[in-house]
Amino acid sequence: MNYAVTLLTEEHNQALLDLAATSDTGSDLFVIDRSPDFFALGRTWGESRYYGLWRRERLIGCLGVTRIDRFLAGEKTPALYLHDFRLHPAFTGTRAYFRLVHEAVKALQGESRWAYGIVWDSNSHRPSLLRGDRLFPAAAPIGQSVHLGMPLFLPLAGDWKQVEEISAGEAWKHYEQWAVPLSFAFADRERFAEGGVFLGLRSADGLLAVCKLVDQTPVRKLIASRSLPPLLRMLHAPFRLRGAIALPAKRNVFPHLYLAHYASAEPRDHRPAFFAYLARRWQRRYAYAFTGLSPEEAKAYRNPLAIKLRSTTYAYGDPPRDLSLAAHEITLM
Repeated sequence: MNYAVTLLTEEHNQALLDLAATSDTGSDLFVIDRSPDFFALGRTWGESRYYGLWRRERLIGCLGVTRIDRFLAGEKTPALYLHDFRLHPAFTGTRAYFRLVHEAVKALQGESRWAYGIVWDSNSHRPSLLRGDRLFPAAAPIGQSVHLGMPLFLPLAGDWKQVEEISAGEAWKHYEQWAVPLSFAFADRERFAEGGVFLGLRSADGLLAVCKLVDQTPVRKLIASRSLPPLLRMLHAPFRLRGAIALPAKRNVFPHLYLAHYASAEPRDHRPAFFAYLARRWQRRYAYAFTGLSPEEAKAYRNPLAIKLRSTTYAYGDPPRDLSLAAHEITLM
């Protein structure tokens, strides 16, 4: 088969949306809708570009590359993030995927010796994304994350009365101080400050933890791919009468937000306080709030209605020695 790889532009937006509609998300609960602008999500992370794989003037695959500033070894460092690995199901098992990645890697070799990507552990195409090939380097795991969703229609436990909204400047001041030692923590001050709501957990001695609330719905919607479990709907019903937002029917948008860019002055996990605050102040707008945790941190969250999805972050190429994942807010990706 003859393939062509090109850089994609805004004129290819509809072709990308059509391709995304055919893709496996690795979850049977949701599908992802990137309309109306497929490119918008990447712009919120950093400088993005997309490579497209064509077969007879038909877009059959794509790969996104975004340069994101992250803290590595205590320094602000640009890192290349590989994302939106998509291939039309009709070309699964062919050389198409490797041809796309090979061409993208060639184009990136002058910019960086390595890149990273995140793969859902449930992704049915996981083996193809990880194995080495003469066209593509093998992936090396650098850390696992648990993408935790907590129900906001339930009264969650936590020191919510100590939580307050703070300014972007105050949030960044403390976040930077606490996040610098965390490998892979987000390090783009300007994008950190854009949009969203910032929360701080305050004690008598000052702030203990900060986070940013992000609603990605304008650029990345979660759509219920099937009816949600009956038990979840049954337990939600009484809280609906008290003003909690409705759970989505099949093919409707799932109202959720992200508790992102969390950082704390101490090892203790203060996220429960933020979840408890959201359950009391934001339950009329969102059904769930998500955050990224290490597998060890996730063990403490035993709510039966919590959603837990696992992913592994991989490095491709020649990454820095002893590279590891310590900041798990990349759940946003």
